[in-house]
Amino acid sequence: MSEDDVSSRLEQSSMGGTPKVNPDEQRRYLGTFRERVSLAIKIKDLSNPNAVNALQKEFDNNNSYQLIINGNLDHDVVSPFIRLASQNNIKFVIKTDSFYRTAPDNYGVVYANSQSINVNPVDFEEKYNQQDTTTDPSNDSEDKQANQSFFGKLKNIFK
Repeated sequence: MSEDDVSSRLEQSSMGGTPKVNPDEQRRYLGTFRERVSLAIKIKDLSNPNAVNALQKEFDNNNSYQLIINGNLDHDVVSPFIRLASQNNIKFVIKTDSFYRTAPDNYGVVYANSQSINVNPVDFEEKYNQQDTTTDPSNDSEDKQANQSFFGKLKNIFK
């Protein structure tokens, strides 16, 4: 190590340690980088029952990741996610630093790997599109086929 390296390290240490890479991104994703995230659930979506189901799917796909929970939220809000992680033997950590915000558009739960995985999209709303579960897409295609065949038959009558 050169003398310049030693003096710059000493200066960094005296100023509070080494500078963080992308600190805003790390605050947004509860201490990790976006490239490591598999699923991120905003605080406004934590009460959605589909969020727990989506997280279960993520656990089933990759059980070696870690669940990061915003500890500045009420226990009632995050307890279903803690319970789910415990039932699936998923490592989890609760972050309570004051810079983790609790606004509805901030993330409350992040499921991430220790290495880069580059999953797109990661946001719960985008990844698990909130489709109406009461309508079955297979029924729609059957109806269209029935309508097409009816009109097709009608067309054939007038030929």
